[in-house]
Amino acid sequence: MTEGQRAPRLVRRVGLIEAIAVALGAMIGAGVYVSIGEAGGITGGSLVIAVLLGAGVAVLSGLSAAELGANDPRAGGAYQFASRLVHPLVGFVAGWLFLVAALAAGATFALTFAAYVEPLLPGIPPRVSGIVVVLAAIMLNLLGVRPSARANLVLVAINLSILVAFVMMALPSLMVSRFQPFLIGGVGGLLQASAFLFFAYTGFARPVTVAEEVLEPHKTLPRAVPIALGIAALLYLGVAVAALGSLGPEGMGVEPAPLRAAMVAVGNAVGPLLLSVGALIAISTVLLTEIWGLSRLAFAMARDGDLPAWFAQISVPRHIPRNGVLTTGVVLLILSSALDLRPALEVSSLALLIYYGIMNLSALRLPPERRLYPPVVPAAGLLATALIAFSLPWQTLAAVLVVVILGLAYYRLQRKSEL
Repeated sequence: MTEGQRAPRLVRRVGLIEAIAVALGAMIGAGVYVSIGEAGGITGGSLVIAVLLGAGVAVLSGLSAAELGANDPRAGGAYQFASRLVHPLVGFVAGWLFLVAALAAGATFALTFAAYVEPLLPGIPPRVSGIVVVLAAIMLNLLGVRPSARANLVLVAINLSILVAFVMMALPSLMVSRFQPFLIGGVGGLLQASAFLFFAYTGFARPVTVAEEVLEPHKTLPRAVPIALGIAALLYLGVAVAALGSLGPEGMGVEPAPLRAAMVAVGNAVGPLLLSVGALIAISTVLLTEIWGLSRLAFAMARDGDLPAWFAQISVPRHIPRNGVLTTGVVLLILSSALDLRPALEVSSLALLIYYGIMNLSALRLPPERRLYPPVVPAAGLLATALIAFSLPWQTLAAVLVVVILGLAYYRLQRKSEL
């Protein structure tokens, strides 16, 4: 950027209620509709403990994210914070892993949508319906921040109502015997289930990733993130108890659409249709916020020279990084057509755990006078993310290591080209 030019900036238009809705829209999607089923199959009746463990790790990392966002309210999340507080290379690794994690997660969301909606659209290949919902999310993002935030708020409210209805319909048929076996995979299985459920919570920092568009971020972010996490944790706990009590661990581990299967198991005639509609709404909101967050991170990295400058261009009059929206959307379309659910879920979980580990490390580097919380919070968050990260299969660890190596190779080439 030449001297005298101003760095491109986004416009602040997102208030507290919308910020809470953005976080909830990013959390209540594939996590509650699929990850709970995968986790229940791994750990059994102790799924309720895994829900709380995942929530605990998310709260620690969420407080660190809110603290950092209040101090440095620019787009980019841990990429921005680590670049300034730790080292630019560490910041790049955080940004690179978030891009990979969010793209892989977006593919799982589209596949989740397809699994739930298939009964409503017989004869249409599931991947085709997943691609359609990705296209819809791209179009909403292109309309701008305000329409996207309002659409997200409405969709989140509807989805919360559907999930509360699911819990109320399933609880009367709950059988305590279905919580056995309680600890299928031992402590390792419990930690792995917690990693899947941490993935389910990871949308909590979406308002921080788009902090440059949040009104009064120093006040809004420390309130929005904990509130959204509290709502999601209560909802996840209720859904986990209701689903386990209806299906048992064996049913949860094999069903691609476990909540719909729970409604079938209890003999509720309306429930399966309601859950299919809920999945459609939930995955739509998650994909909406996923593309929002991805495009803003690409914008921040491009503005700092870590991605091509093309991503940092702001379109007028909507003041959005249109090139980032279109590019990340196209990549999501490709991945949704090619990936399988379980590997994408594992890779995304691990990459996000490392990303939030870096977020906690960055919070540890804040000067004492700028802290909102004691240093034990980010220290515990860093330790917790590391612990559950290493519970994932070695193949997943190896795959993410390859991703990091590729990112570092790109970073080195990018820096050489600037000399």
